[in-house]
Amino acid sequence: MADEVFSGGVSVTGVEPGATTIAIKSTTNPNISKKVPVTVKSRNLLAYGPASGNGLTVTVAQDGSLDFSSGTESVPLNKGVRWKFDVPEGIVGVPLIISYTGNVPGNLIIGIYANANSLGGVYQGKNNTVVTIPKGTTRVELRILRGGVTAGSVSGNLKIQLELGNTAHEWMKPDVTSLEGGGVGYELANLVPSFASLLPYTMNGVTFTSRDGHTVHVKGTTTAWAQINVSVRLDAGTYMLTCDNSNGWNYGTQFGGSISVHDSLGNPSVKLETGTYTVSVFVAEGKTVDIDLTPRIHRLD
Repeated sequence: MADEVFSGGVSVTGVEPGATTIAIKSTTNPNISKKVPVTVKSRNLLAYGPASGNGLTVTVAQDGSLDFSSGTESVPLNKGVRWKFDVPEGIVGVPLIISYTGNVPGNLIIGIYANANSLGGVYQGKNNTVVTIPKGTTRVELRILRGGVTAGSVSGNLKIQLELGNTAHEWMKPDVTSLEGGGVGYELANLVPSFASLLPYTMNGVTFTSRDGHTVHVKGTTTAWAQINVSVRLDAGTYMLTCDNSNGWNYGTQFGGSISVHDSLGNPSVKLETGTYTVSVFVAEGKTVDIDLTPRIHRLD
């Protein structure tokens, strides 16, 4: 007997990824039927699993999302965890969108990387970023890094998704949630110019010196406000402004210029317009100091 030929097409829509079976029956001969095994793949192209590193611990929740914790340990700036996985077929050179739902205190930055280069990412205040994996890429990384300056604990849950297109849809559990990850450190470029040509410098009882031009050592007791300034030209974009060892308005760094951003120090991100900005290392009046201060400007987009 000849094989039954079915005209038209078959469309299968999977609400949940996984293995299933579809039954196909002839409309002209009820005795002819076929059961076909089908694997429904998740729209979420990521692969991840348990990971720990740099004081950050990630576990997979029952629904396939990610739980984050750091206990009472501080999480180093721009360090965290990563997962490396093969590029799924058919997604190189086409638009992809990375998105997340949930909230994790601790200012996490979630990024997709190829050949150690960031393709784009999301973080608190910025979601739904379109990225493109360069042609010839065979492996990519999902990195989750600690942004911001406050060394606090990290805890919470995130549902992260990478999918085809430029529109984010409802989160779906990835097909792979058992991929072992590890720690990663990623140093964003510091855009603050060197202070070397201005140093050593003494003002109002405090002497400013430096070994490398970027970390400024301040020492002495101020008789009045003391500071040293450099200027930097920045393009419009999203930046993170920090200063190692700063102490509020007692000593630290101020950022300012055509748009004042003094109050943005230590925030996860701040949007700046194109302009020239002043970076000041300062010590307030009546303060006794003997400390290193390192102002930093990191571009995030």
